[in-house]
Amino acid sequence: MKEINRAIAKRTLLTIIGGTLIASTGFIGAALLHGCSSDSGASTGGRRVVLQTRVTLDPTAISAFVTGFGWKVTLTRAVLATGGFYYFDGAPPLVLRSNHRPWEFAERWLGIREAHAHPGHYQAGNAVGQMLEPASVDLFAGPAELAAGDGISGFYRSARFSFSAPPMGALATALGGHIVLTEGRAEKVGEPLRIFRATADLVDVERSAAAGHVEGCEFEETAIESDGVVTVRIKPQVWFDLVDFAQIPAGSDATPSEFPAESQPKIAFAQGLAQLSAYRFTYSKL
Repeated sequence: MKEINRAIAKRTLLTIIGGTLIASTGFIGAALLHGCSSDSGASTGGRRVVLQTRVTLDPTAISAFVTGFGWKVTLTRAVLATGGFYYFDGAPPLVLRSNHRPWEFAERWLGIREAHAHPGHYQAGNAVGQMLEPASVDLFAGPAELAAGDGISGFYRSARFSFSAPPMGALATALGGHIVLTEGRAEKVGEPLRIFRATADLVDVERSAAAGHVEGCEFEETAIESDGVVTVRIKPQVWFDLVDFAQIPAGSDATPSEFPAESQPKIAFAQGLAQLSAYRFTYSKL
């Protein structure tokens, strides 16, 4: 316990720059948080807090939304497999464009705007909280209560959202091995109605987010001093913003149109899943 407390006291040294080091520091944070089981932490003032976890659909996605390609999309289903969540005291990135990205060719091809690109030099800072248990969530079934997480008191500013493969939890079978399954309708003046079913696997998202980790999501800046609830609000309209539905068949209620492998809709959808603006974390007291 003394070693853990000394490690927490030195947590200001655990500054992270870039995605690779974020992952390793997350594991360091996990060890510290689980190891410190008492109610009081090190001399820095950090003490253990219990953080319930909730995932919910952002209210703006309940009704139809318009994408960057001008399609009016109405979702009827959105199921996803979530992994662990990590919370950090570093601010979320303000500049979301790096000079070199392995998926940059696709961004040029898809016409992805600079605001949707990935963070360059995101400094996550210290891991201050976590929820580690994978789950599966139906966003249209109402708020989902996930496993409780834990953390240490202090400022929370950013987070890591992650997908999990293979899917686990109550809806794992419904996902059919995918990490995301969505269904809906897309309309546009001068175009036939598209009835679609879009899925993604971890390998699709990994092209833009290593290991399915979406780094630098906004955690509404909060000084957490007591037990509470962390709510993750998901905005699926970000997932579809750059999907060109004109490139898929019309489909039907009985047979929705799928996004073909390596097609613009499939790649754009996977890109959307990796966008940090699709996931926003907030805290509330119990």
